[in-house]
Amino acid sequence: MTAKYYRRFSLAFFVCLVISVFLSYGRARETLPIHVVNQRTGWAKKKSCEACHIEADHFALTGHAHSMSPANSEASWELLGQLAKFPGAVVDNVRIERRDDQIYAVHTNEGTSQEIRLDWCFGSGLHARTWLGILGDSWGATDQVEFRWTWYHQLEGFDLTPGQSEKNLPGYFGHLGLLYDHPKTRRCFACHATRLPIDEGRIDYSQIIPGVQCQRCHGPQKEHVDTDGYIIEHSWSGIDHVESVNRCAQCHRRAEEMENEDIVPENKFLARFQPIGLTHSACFNSEKMTCIICHDPHLPLGQQKLDGIWQCIQCHDGTPEKHGLCGAGQKKNCISCHMPKVTGDVPVAFTDHWIRVRTDTKPGETDGSNNE
Repeated sequence: MTAKYYRRFSLAFFVCLVISVFLSYGRARETLPIHVVNQRTGWAKKKSCEACHIEADHFALTGHAHSMSPANSEASWELLGQLAKFPGAVVDNVRIERRDDQIYAVHTNEGTSQEIRLDWCFGSGLHARTWLGILGDSWGATDQVEFRWTWYHQLEGFDLTPGQSEKNLPGYFGHLGLLYDHPKTRRCFACHATRLPIDEGRIDYSQIIPGVQCQRCHGPQKEHVDTDGYIIEHSWSGIDHVESVNRCAQCHRRAEEMENEDIVPENKFLARFQPIGLTHSACFNSEKMTCIICHDPHLPLGQQKLDGIWQCIQCHDGTPEKHGLCGAGQKKNCISCHMPKVTGDVPVAFTDHWIRVRTDTKPGETDGSNNE
């Protein structure tokens, strides 16, 4: 090989290497599909984060961290015990029983009983809690039965689980809930768990890391822990505002997952899915606008100052080259007018993240909803 040829070969190899690294670097900053995120390897123990990062201590108090728990936990059992006082369940002859540290929902009709074991509780209780049971199907995979009744913080009691019919459906589970197939089951668990190991298409429930923990967003950190922090995971570095919001939208819903005709300001149902409203706001045209420009993801909502004006004046500072101040003359609380709490199809009030000049509220007013 001549020196000239060798130099050309070396240059070509170097260019290919740079391109490969660049593409890999870019891919690391793309939102992974939901079914891939929590099936990766290299997980560190949860306590490893708390040993060095004070953020982990704060995060342990968030709703995300408690978004999934065993149904037989004391907090879950205490709420389910209230079902006996709920008229809907009484009329429907549905009751909760505890046997050998397992929780069962039982329906009785004319001396015949149907029952499901409740295995998991979804939701932190800040808004709601929904229970479900796991069933093995004929293929060895697992389906889920979503319990018919959900506990709502706003009601301090039970009502229908979102998406379930007001009339009981025929079949074994008709009075107890809805049966979902394995793909839907995986989707539900993927958003409420940090690790979701799957073997030959089957969820290994014994190895689940429940709740949205540190590694759910930052990725498995065993190498980081094993090297005393020398190896650092950089997947949040250098991403744009669209990608940043898409990370949250993995579970909080992206606009592409809804029909275009449903994405209209009048649809209060959209308030449940904050990224959709946010990405349709004029404010989102700012390259700075992301979820975390206003929210500290490591702190509980109750410890964040979210009802003032500081978020808005990051951009709306009154200078001509940016944006003017409030046309209604308000100087204390932008949120109550431009992002009020609304209640849609379920008894939960969500802050509407479709930021806009509204005609359905007056300065200082909301629609009367409250999720405190």
